[in-house]
Amino acid sequence: MNITGPARLPYPASDASSVAAEGIREQLTRLDQNVAEVARGEDSDSLASGSRDRALVEQSEIVRAVRANARSLEASNEAIGTILDIKV
Repeated sequence: MNITGPARLPYPASDASSVAAEGIREQLTRLDQNVAEVARGEDSDSLASGSRDRALVEQSEIVRAVRANARSLEASNEAIGTILDIKV
Protein backbone atom coordinates (compact mmCIF):
# COMPACT_ATOMS: atom_id res chain seq x y z
CA MET A 1 0.00 0.00 0.00
CA ASN A 2 1.40 3.34 -1.02
CA ILE A 3 0.18 6.29 1.04
CA THR A 4 1.39 9.60 -0.27
CA GLY A 5 -0.15 11.89 2.31
CA PRO A 6 -1.90 12.04 5.64
CA ALA A 7 -5.36 10.56 6.01
CA ARG A 8 -8.02 13.23 5.74
CA LEU A 9 -11.59 13.10 6.79
CA PRO A 10 -14.08 14.78 4.46
CA TYR A 11 -14.98 17.01 7.40
CA PRO A 12 -12.38 17.50 10.13
CA ALA A 13 -13.42 15.55 13.22
CA SER A 14 -12.96 18.47 15.60
CA ASP A 15 -15.16 20.63 13.37
CA ALA A 16 -17.76 17.86 13.17
CA SER A 17 -17.79 17.63 16.96
CA SER A 18 -18.20 21.38 17.27
CA VAL A 19 -21.05 21.45 14.77
CA ALA A 20 -22.82 18.56 16.52
CA ALA A 21 -22.40 20.14 19.95
CA GLU A 22 -23.70 23.47 18.64
CA GLY A 23 -26.67 21.68 17.09
CA ILE A 24 -27.49 20.10 20.43
CA ARG A 25 -27.22 23.50 22.16
CA GLU A 26 -29.55 25.08 19.61
CA GLN A 27 -32.13 22.33 20.05
CA LEU A 28 -31.99 22.61 23.83
CA THR A 29 -32.61 26.35 23.50
CA ARG A 30 -35.64 25.61 21.30
CA LEU A 31 -36.81 23.08 23.88
CA ASP A 32 -36.57 25.66 26.67
CA GLN A 33 -38.54 28.17 24.58
CA ASN A 34 -41.24 25.63 23.79
CA VAL A 35 -41.51 24.51 27.41
CA ALA A 36 -41.96 28.14 28.45
CA GLU A 37 -44.61 28.59 25.75
CA VAL A 38 -46.57 25.56 26.92
CA ALA A 39 -46.17 26.51 30.59
CA ARG A 40 -47.80 29.90 30.01
CA GLY A 41 -51.09 28.08 29.63
CA GLU A 42 -53.97 28.41 27.23
CA ASP A 43 -55.63 31.20 29.19
CA SER A 44 -52.75 33.63 28.73
CA ASP A 45 -53.57 36.72 26.64
CA SER A 46 -50.02 36.79 25.27
CA LEU A 47 -50.38 33.31 23.82
CA ALA A 48 -50.88 33.46 20.06
CA SER A 49 -53.52 31.19 18.61
CA GLY A 50 -52.05 27.75 18.01
CA SER A 51 -48.62 28.56 19.43
CA ARG A 52 -49.06 26.09 22.29
CA ASP A 53 -50.02 23.36 19.84
CA ARG A 54 -47.07 24.26 17.60
CA ALA A 55 -44.72 24.11 20.58
CA LEU A 56 -46.00 20.67 21.55
CA VAL A 57 -45.64 19.34 18.01
CA GLU A 58 -42.11 20.75 17.72
CA GLN A 59 -41.03 18.74 20.75
CA SER A 60 -40.78 15.53 18.71
CA GLU A 61 -38.83 17.38 16.01
CA ILE A 62 -36.43 18.68 18.65
CA VAL A 63 -35.93 15.19 20.08
CA ARG A 64 -35.10 13.82 16.61
CA ALA A 65 -32.67 16.67 15.95
CA VAL A 66 -30.88 16.16 19.28
CA ARG A 67 -30.59 12.42 18.60
CA ALA A 68 -29.18 13.09 15.12
CA ASN A 69 -26.62 15.54 16.50
CA ALA A 70 -25.70 13.08 19.26
CA ARG A 71 -25.12 10.38 16.63
CA SER A 72 -22.93 12.80 14.67
CA LEU A 73 -20.93 13.57 17.78
CA GLU A 74 -20.55 9.86 18.51
CA ALA A 75 -19.41 9.17 14.93
CA SER A 76 -16.89 12.00 15.16
CA ASN A 77 -15.51 10.59 18.39
CA GLU A 78 -15.28 7.12 16.85
CA ALA A 79 -13.43 8.56 13.85
CA ILE A 80 -10.92 10.22 16.16
CA GLY A 81 -10.52 6.93 18.02
CA THR A 82 -9.97 5.08 14.76
CA ILE A 83 -7.38 7.58 13.61
CA LEU A 84 -5.56 7.30 16.90
CA ASP A 85 -6.12 3.52 16.96
CA ILE A 86 -7.90 3.85 20.27
CA LYS A 87 -11.28 2.28 20.85
CA VAL A 88 -13.58 5.02 22.17
